[in-house]
Amino acid sequence: MKHNVLFITAVMAAIAMTAISCGNSKSNTNEMQPLPVATSICEGVSMLEIDSATTLITLRDNAEPSSQPNSLFYGKNNKDSAKVEQLSPNGQIPSSIHAFLVKKDNKLTLFDAGNGIVKGGMLLSRLDSVGYGPENIDYIILTHMHGDHIGGLLNGDSAVFTRAEVFVPQVECQYWLSQSNANGQLATKAVAAYGNRLHQFSYTDTTALPLGIRAMAAIGHTPGHTVYSVSKHRLMIAGDLIHGYDLQRQDMNISPTYDINPEQAAEARKFYFQFARNKHSVIAGMHLPGNGVLIEE
Repeated sequence: MKHNVLFITAVMAAIAMTAISCGNSKSNTNEMQPLPVATSICEGVSMLEIDSATTLITLRDNAEPSSQPNSLFYGKNNKDSAKVEQLSPNGQIPSSIHAFLVKKDNKLTLFDAGNGIVKGGMLLSRLDSVGYGPENIDYIILTHMHGDHIGGLLNGDSAVFTRAEVFVPQVECQYWLSQSNANGQLATKAVAAYGNRLHQFSYTDTTALPLGIRAMAAIGHTPGHTVYSVSKHRLMIAGDLIHGYDLQRQDMNISPTYDINPEQAAEARKFYFQFARNKHSVIAGMHLPGNGVLIEE
């Protein structure tokens, strides 16, 4: 199946442009822009209106545009290596680390929190450039609990976001709390730091999330990996459904080593990308290149 990608050109109303202004920053002319991208607000930040009540702000957590090596996608026992090399002759696949801020009904919802300052994460700097601090965030909703998605929740053992309510799928949270590895230890710290402001929810609880946001299980990348529908499917927060879009759009059965269950991850990837096509959703993916958003047709 051919996947035609339209990287969104955002039409910004004058009021939106004046409501949010950036600090001094230089545009990065090396950022990969294979197709028209959303209007950049400042370095690593773009914004577009999803509907009259919902605005998406993209926040690139990595300082510079980045890429993933082909070898990340070779699969178990290098079973896909020949295919990957054929589909990606340059040896590298553009990628990124993004968090997404949604402004809706005068509330600010942050989806994921990046790596954190200790690991070079730029999330707080990007937020500051558009006039927000961590104290302004009302809700944080996690797609899953890998370190590049929850590291930014913490400063040492302390909560960075001092008043935000945090939401995480129960199956995801419980899995990582049961692990003794570094990621499990980080999850344990995050749960302790946010205390009763961290809410574990089940997929059957349709009222668990604020602002009508809908959680949809997308297991495979992790046991509780989740995508989120915002504003009646106008926006889909895709989490880590995909890590190397330029490669994986050609064959969605290809999975990175990060996927705990590659077969399940591939099925989730195919299902939700088709879901987004059917709904004409804007897809916001944490590892999509450029500004992290696209529409597939």
